[in-house]
Amino acid sequence: MKRVAVIGGGMAGLTAAWQLTGPKCRDDIEVTVYQRGWRLGGKGASSRGRHGRIQEHGLHVWLGYYENAFRLMRRVYRELDRPTTDPSCVIPGFDQAFAPMHRVGIADTAESDWADWIAGFSPIGGSPGAGADRQGPSALRFIRRVLTLLADFAASLNDEDIDGMPPGPVVLSGSPDPPAGPPARPDRLIRLAEIGSMIAGLEVLRTFDGTARRSGLASAYLLDRIDAIRTDIFDRLGRDADSRRSRDFVDLLVTCVRGAIRDGLFMNPAGLAAVNDVEMREWLRSHGAAEQTCRQPLIKAMYDLGFAYRDGDFDRPGIAAGQGLLLTWKMFLEYRGALFWQMQAGMGDIVFAPLYQTLKARGVRFEFFHRLDQVHLSADGARVTALTFGRQATMRATHEEYRPLVRVAGLPCFPAEPDADQLVGGVPADSESHWSDRGTERPRRLTAGTDFDEVVLAVSIGMIPHTCPELLARSARWRAMVEHVATVPTQALQLWLTPTEDELGWPHVGSAVSGYPPPFDTYASMSHLIPREGWPDGQRPGSIAYFCSVLGGPGTDDPDLARKIVKANAVEFLDKRAGHFWPGARHPDGGFRRDLLHTDRAGGSDPLESQYWSANVDPSDRYVQCLPGTLAYRLRADGSGFGNLFLAGDWIDNGHNAGCIEAAVISGIQAANAVRARPLTKGMLGDYRPGTA
Repeated sequence: MKRVAVIGGGMAGLTAAWQLTGPKCRDDIEVTVYQRGWRLGGKGASSRGRHGRIQEHGLHVWLGYYENAFRLMRRVYRELDRPTTDPSCVIPGFDQAFAPMHRVGIADTAESDWADWIAGFSPIGGSPGAGADRQGPSALRFIRRVLTLLADFAASLNDEDIDGMPPGPVVLSGSPDPPAGPPARPDRLIRLAEIGSMIAGLEVLRTFDGTARRSGLASAYLLDRIDAIRTDIFDRLGRDADSRRSRDFVDLLVTCVRGAIRDGLFMNPAGLAAVNDVEMREWLRSHGAAEQTCRQPLIKAMYDLGFAYRDGDFDRPGIAAGQGLLLTWKMFLEYRGALFWQMQAGMGDIVFAPLYQTLKARGVRFEFFHRLDQVHLSADGARVTALTFGRQATMRATHEEYRPLVRVAGLPCFPAEPDADQLVGGVPADSESHWSDRGTERPRRLTAGTDFDEVVLAVSIGMIPHTCPELLARSARWRAMVEHVATVPTQALQLWLTPTEDELGWPHVGSAVSGYPPPFDTYASMSHLIPREGWPDGQRPGSIAYFCSVLGGPGTDDPDLARKIVKANAVEFLDKRAGHFWPGARHPDGGFRRDLLHTDRAGGSDPLESQYWSANVDPSDRYVQCLPGTLAYRLRADGSGFGNLFLAGDWIDNGHNAGCIEAAVISGIQAANAVRARPLTKGMLGDYRPGTA
């Protein structure tokens, strides 16, 4: 029997535990998950506060291309079988747990005031995680897809109807062969044929084994034709705001194709990763993008959603060009069902409580209140020989294992505080603290060969300097990774309001919008969660709004000071920004009427005290970035350099390499494969190979 210690109960660690156990696995592995504090989920953890209010780490939505993550959750709910095991649960299965979010927007600040550019993305391609395998990232596939999209766009710019039919639609589709719209006129059929010939030319150029001069001539021809398409589209666009946005969008697409051809990305074995040393906007500029294109709302929103600002400084954006191309392609051109998917309760309720329940049923053991303090190596530095944990709490003799879940509004959930009745001495003061200078009073040391055989290290990269000094002292590759793979603190604000969104005057009910000015650049309507909270009769709020962004500036290393900064940002937002969202709630002086904040009657005289905000500055809570020139320093799941140590997390080189649930799930699959000595990509959807993104 092989004993595997999984350190960290976030999405990566739990995915690894899932892959190592279950009905289809041999009974040759015993898994124990060691988790700091009383909650699972890592940066995705959520809990329930007063009146069952959902309290999140931040704004969490799942993107429609998260094939591996959605497939995992489909399997979890199928195995959990709540209609049989928990018939009273209000979310019995996957179809009730996730719902499509079709209305996604971008804040356009190019004019004198904000303008919300809300797009309705068509529900195309079924549901993520339910269909056949998707091909992984490929520069050639990216170019082909963008050229097809340009053809769709050009086809939609009719000056007159065809046989009484409206102009053709622009379709942002998850399908490589999107709907073509209404019948085309001969000139547009010629354009579509030209696009087809260009795609064929790319295929020839990719396999071209002639002279460099002839390859250069072929590339020059393709670039010339692409520029002609851009000029043709620009000539037919108007000068209003919508046309300006269309120009920016077309210029972005054309620049991406031109850059991929000029840099030979579709012929380079590294693919898109070949330009990861270049910053995304600089790469676009170098290939002829207009400055307006580089500053357009769509690009800013990509940086906002990826928290792509060095040290939280909005004046220092940074994302690797190859990674930016990959995320743009996957997000907008490969989604299934909907661009965004919303969880129908907190992420802890929808994702981590079901995962915990199914893993427990599989025999996985959970050791809560175990804070990793040290990873110890053998004298020769070849293997992990021991693990030291700070035991943050001791179970009562009547409880063999801590039971973390409570029931709120018909759902198993994680509470905002641990259950003191299960613990000797009540609730520990530092039960979620990452590190304590005074050390731990209850250390627990596990030894290799007695307590574990192999280790899956699934903590955040921010924890490594605190927990792995022996590894850093032994390995230059570990030191380089910690030095170069950056993280950034984030902030989140949740507001419960007494009026409904209609009454507040927000015209885009049920939408998510990014690209706003600081202090909070991203917003989402979350009013659908009201029935899932535990409000007493007659005390329910009318609406819920979530906001988030990076958190930068002095003082953000101090958790207490950082919380004060986030509160000050909340005050600034309400006094200066909230009127844009809710014109029906403007105070005569232009600020927001705070009396419309819904109080839970525990916040004193200031209703803001009844809201929820978080400063995510703990090393394990910081968001992992994809800065240019840094992705090559990431280690693979099987690349720790120590014989019995494997890695999982969105910070490793997993082929996706972005701070998101999909990357975490992929890394967990790869870690489990590494433990079993299988190919890293076995059982994955999409060709996410380390070193390709």
